[in-house]
Amino acid sequence: MIFKLFNIEFQISVPFAVMFAFLLVTDKTGLMSASLLAVVLHEIGHLIWMKKCRTAPKLVKMSLGGVLMVGSAFCTAKESISIALAGPIVNFLFTAVFYFFGVYFDNVLLAAFGVVQFLVGAINLLPVKGLDGGTVLTVLLEKYCKRNVALIVKLVSFCVSVGVLVLGIAVAVKNTSNPSLLLLGIYLIILNISRMGLYD
Repeated sequence: MIFKLFNIEFQISVPFAVMFAFLLVTDKTGLMSASLLAVVLHEIGHLIWMKKCRTAPKLVKMSLGGVLMVGSAFCTAKESISIALAGPIVNFLFTAVFYFFGVYFDNVLLAAFGVVQFLVGAINLLPVKGLDGGTVLTVLLEKYCKRNVALIVKLVSFCVSVGVLVLGIAVAVKNTSNPSLLLLGIYLIILNISRMGLYD
């Protein structure tokens, strides 16, 4: 599915659209809506900062491997890092807002929205290819190391993903009713596979 909005081309893969629709339809807890809001706010954070850096995106690609934004102009290392961190920062700001109002009004749903905002921001800071943390790691290595950057990023990304997966398996074995960490580990492994060669 391809369409244009505000001179930005959006590409949405069929598997992504199907998975997204399935999760929305089957969600009985409201957490999917909270996750959707967190992701939207996260991406808006990136877009706002891209505009500030005068590199408005020309392409936004949504797939099972995540959301990829391609800027229309060259960014400095500092700008690239600030754009990558803008998404998680927005999530952390809304974590405080939702959690404060959740506690103030004694509203569990608002507090849960705050927790989801925090999780989306924190997960995106992991140094994994395809996540904001992976972008920051790549930019820093390109600036200060300059040798074997792609290999180092792949190794760090793979080790972190496997670590989360192993931890997720251990938690799932002890608590079969909470497979969240296991699912995150599986997602990170898929993300690694889908982003192979991206930094080469």
